[in-house]
Amino acid sequence: MKRLTGLCCGGSRGTRRVNLAFWKLIFGRKNRYVDDAVAIVPVKDMRRTIDFYVGVLGFEALFVADDGRFATVLNGKAAIHFTQTDDATALAATANNISIYLWTTKVDRLYKKLKKLLDKLPEGRVKPPFNQPYGMREFHVKDPDGCLLFFGESIRDEGGL
Repeated sequence: MKRLTGLCCGGSRGTRRVNLAFWKLIFGRKNRYVDDAVAIVPVKDMRRTIDFYVGVLGFEALFVADDGRFATVLNGKAAIHFTQTDDATALAATANNISIYLWTTKVDRLYKKLKKLLDKLPEGRVKPPFNQPYGMREFHVKDPDGCLLFFGESIRDEGGL
């Protein structure tokens, strides 16, 4: 088993290379047995949530339960499940503790495509594209329940990776 301590953090250019090595190690493993992971996010109002993910972010509503209390949205290979609840503790967890990282390519182009609709969101719900010290370029969006969505891609070194 290889030690991963310290490989995923830091901001210098040299550390960024280590960061990329970390991700190559993670995604290059041969003995994987899990093919995918999908978050299940508690939400207050399913219709509002689906409208946001489909109408603002361009996801597809893949499934909505007959009773409207469970749904799945999809964009590319990324899916997110939602479960409707009135549980204040679960909704507070969504607003304060749940984040989803959505890997993308051409993050600036995606932001530009979504910008017109993102600009209509309340102040503080969108952070435009910026470079992170850990080697990613991202923009952030908070959904109607406060779940923080990171849209990001790896920043490539001049030598290309």
